[in-house]
Amino acid sequence: MGITREQLEKIARQIDAVIDRIRQQVVDGRVLAKEVSSFYKDSAINLMHYTAFRSFDARKMQKGLKQLGLTRLANAEGNILGSLLNLKIILNSLLGKSPDLAKNQFLNIGDGALLLQKHTENLFGVGNGRRRVRIMVTQPTESASDYNLVLQMVQSGMDCARINCAHDGPEVWKAIVDHVRRAAKECSSNVKIAMDLAGPKIRTGPIAVREESNPGISSKGAYIRLHVGDELILTANETDAAQPKFDGNGKLLLPARIGCIPSLIVDRVEKGAPILFDDGKIEGEIIEKLTDFFAVKITRTKPGGAKLKGEKGINLPTLDLGISGLTEKDREDLKFVVQHADMVNYSYVNDEKDVNDLLMELKNLGADENLGVILKIETHLAYKNLINILLTAMRRKHLGIMIARGDLALEVGWKNMVAVQEGILSFCSAAHIPVVWATQVLEGLAKKGIPSRSEITDIASSVQAECVMLNKGPHIIEAISFLNEVMETMEGSHDKKEVMLPKMEWK
Repeated sequence: MGITREQLEKIARQIDAVIDRIRQQVVDGRVLAKEVSSFYKDSAINLMHYTAFRSFDARKMQKGLKQLGLTRLANAEGNILGSLLNLKIILNSLLGKSPDLAKNQFLNIGDGALLLQKHTENLFGVGNGRRRVRIMVTQPTESASDYNLVLQMVQSGMDCARINCAHDGPEVWKAIVDHVRRAAKECSSNVKIAMDLAGPKIRTGPIAVREESNPGISSKGAYIRLHVGDELILTANETDAAQPKFDGNGKLLLPARIGCIPSLIVDRVEKGAPILFDDGKIEGEIIEKLTDFFAVKITRTKPGGAKLKGEKGINLPTLDLGISGLTEKDREDLKFVVQHADMVNYSYVNDEKDVNDLLMELKNLGADENLGVILKIETHLAYKNLINILLTAMRRKHLGIMIARGDLALEVGWKNMVAVQEGILSFCSAAHIPVVWATQVLEGLAKKGIPSRSEITDIASSVQAECVMLNKGPHIIEAISFLNEVMETMEGSHDKKEVMLPKMEWK
């Protein structure tokens, strides 16, 4: 069934409304856009265009465009206003009208992809020509002493070596840097070095190892076993920990307790807020808050209960705890980073203030303007503040975003993760900022030598990004080689979100 003139006019009015909203958005955001680097002027404007576009529910309009055989704008974020104006020309032609396109500043179709490619090459270096997506690999401590391991990584396809400042220290880091530089030179490869700032981490305090006969103690270390319905006390005394106490009849006298690091979190939690421990393996709800502790009721564990050990992560996804930004350790580590790395990965960014803190510290340290900055999006607040984070960070010449899917999934909820992930990819594409797809990529292959089926399909999704990060493991060389081969194979059939259609040959 064909589309009527009335339907055409309705779609045309919808597109006009979006274009009008875009014009107003540019006026409202003009002051902020002026602060970005000249390197990102067009990108900042396009990001504001796309933000205005996404303030509409475009689904009905998209269905109408599909009936006409026209673009549905699903992949047009890189040059959204140009795509809308192109649609306006076509629709007005069908309606026998001439659109007024004067006074519109926009990128032509295809310009966004070129800008993204340029920004990606400036951050990660020029690619090898066989695949668009880069491979970042977390370096184990062994990379400091085993040059052959690093050489094999480069030979297998590593484009960027990641050093995590949460582990080891400057002596080990320098040895890894030297090995990466040497291997890159030997292989005539362009391998960048990214260093991860540890950032502020909320975690459980230590549990002292006691007698093995004590309930809840294993030969592998101390833990508290928790079941659904149990109560757990988290205290401001970071080293305080104890097993639950029962009377002779098994009646609970005192619940288990453990320290909370940093202790200031105890003051900032709220009754009724959800809380997660150890990468979401244990879930609970805060049921009481007092001056020096708060109580949690456990709401979910695996069947039979779960072990909570010391130094395990804590997530409070609904609360702004005010502890993001640079720690004193981060500031000290940055002194090494600006001297030896090509880019710095900034952990636990929550808002534009956090970005400003890093940019100011880099300025104080006299960091080269070519030092790249990758902002790790791993909290619910960071996702909510993504637009302002991007615009603020655009003051830097070379910029990237990492989707840290582990903590982010805990923060936004598993059921929301796909939509959040897609949102980050879309808005970064609108800003022409490269994205790193991180956390548990080919984890089974890297750690156990065998990938799961879901890991393979995860790779197919990762081609929407510009870089994929692998974590360390005893089989990391196999993981790099496998990812490199799959990415090169997919290059001819995927271009970011678009599925390309090569000639099919049935064999």
